[in-house]
Amino acid sequence: MEKPPAFTLDLYADQSLGKDIVKGILSTIFFHRIFPPIKPTTRDLLDLTLPYVDDPELLSQIDEKASALIRSIENTGSGSSSGQIAVQFFERRTPAPTKRINIWFASKAEQEVCWEQWMINVTLVNPRTDAERARIRRTMETNLQKAVMQIISNTTYHRDHIPPIITSDKNPFPYHIIVQPKGDTWTSMMGIMPTWGA
Repeated sequence: MEKPPAFTLDLYADQSLGKDIVKGILSTIFFHRIFPPIKPTTRDLLDLTLPYVDDPELLSQIDEKASALIRSIENTGSGSSSGQIAVQFFERRTPAPTKRINIWFASKAEQEVCWEQWMINVTLVNPRTDAERARIRRTMETNLQKAVMQIISNTTYHRDHIPPIITSDKNPFPYHIIVQPKGDTWTSMMGIMPTWGA
């Protein structure tokens, strides 16, 4: 099986805006990759207007996962610390029956097959002086704008791998937002679902 396209984004934030930046990037990805009819909304962050999907369930999950990521990497001292979060989009497939599997059982079993994944590396910093705060704010603004432009570019130019919509479900493509625990690596992400949960 072919590995799904994987896009990597690098985010840089001070601790006071880390959660908002992660939420903004996750919302931007979902805005461009969720296919049911949506009511678009926007939110302003660091002089940028970001798109949001007005879906309470999705927004709650984004908030929960962003909070979990920030809690896992928060650094109370000076310096910086980092963590990772991933978004994976899946299609549901019914595997072709084999001679060993009864056709009746095979027709009911569905598999989730990943068709796209986003890995987001987040670095949190703790500025010590006003000059450092100002410099970090400029870096965050530039970094956020660059990440949003990468999302727009990747979702606009990389469409050939998106499976056809063959269901009338509210959301034809399930997704998982995964916070990486400390000590794990993204190698388990490449092409297979990691064992550390969804």
